[in-house]
Amino acid sequence: MILVTAATGHLGKGVIDFLLKAVPAHQIVALVRDPAKAEELTDKGIAIRKGDYFDAASLVKAFDGIETLLLISSGSLEDRVGQHTNAINAAKEAGVKHLIYTSALKTSYQTKFTLGVDHIKTEEYLKSSGISYTIFRNTFYAEVVPMLVGNALETGQWFYPAAEAKANFVLRADIAEALAKVLVAPEKHLNQTYEITSAKSYSFTELAEQLSDVTGKTITYTAISTESFKAGLGQAGVPEAFIPMLVSISEALKDGEMDVTDAALEQLLGRKPTALSLYFQANYTA
Repeated sequence: MILVTAATGHLGKGVIDFLLKAVPAHQIVALVRDPAKAEELTDKGIAIRKGDYFDAASLVKAFDGIETLLLISSGSLEDRVGQHTNAINAAKEAGVKHLIYTSALKTSYQTKFTLGVDHIKTEEYLKSSGISYTIFRNTFYAEVVPMLVGNALETGQWFYPAAEAKANFVLRADIAEALAKVLVAPEKHLNQTYEITSAKSYSFTELAEQLSDVTGKTITYTAISTESFKAGLGQAGVPEAFIPMLVSISEALKDGEMDVTDAALEQLLGRKPTALSLYFQANYTA
């Protein structure tokens, strides 16, 4: 039996869709916090189990009889390491044989990305648990680009504090497909850590040029200071709790932490990852 956590999220649902192409629905279990929001999964024949990363007992119950588990990292900013620790402990208690964890690209204690430290701590705890594992260190989703672009499509001006550093982006669907492949054949990926990237990184100037080509609008990227970016977030009404995290993303980008290319995703997929330009073409029309 395979269990996918955070199953009503974009990545979780994507993984399940790919799993359904490889295994019968009755071999797939979805972990959700609110079963009322899982009707789409139920309609596909997926068994639903209720559980919360903050509630260790609920996880032990939900993981009963599960052999392979996908632990999608928490979207909550509160005690993420504690949440992940609860899930790993529950998996061990329930007898899960293999656990796949979604981490962050090239994460380390030196990262400027604040959530990245949560990932390296979780990785270390998972490795010490005794459960066989596969770690997906994911680069940014291509779907993050619109958040970074902001209102540049309307104004023609894209202000962001990344200087001329490059960043790597991957379609969420490609990551979901690769995760599904590992879930159905975990024995091929025992105790492996994969850096999940596309084949090319881009500067923000290059991204602006691509967006200009696709939309037919002239979009100009201008590097700004971190201080100006932080002030702009506050003026835009971004909740105070999220500002440090968003600033840390920009600092990690500026420091080149996301300027990484690796062949792991291509090898897992058995094909080249989808080009970022195709994502732009599908989502921004001239």
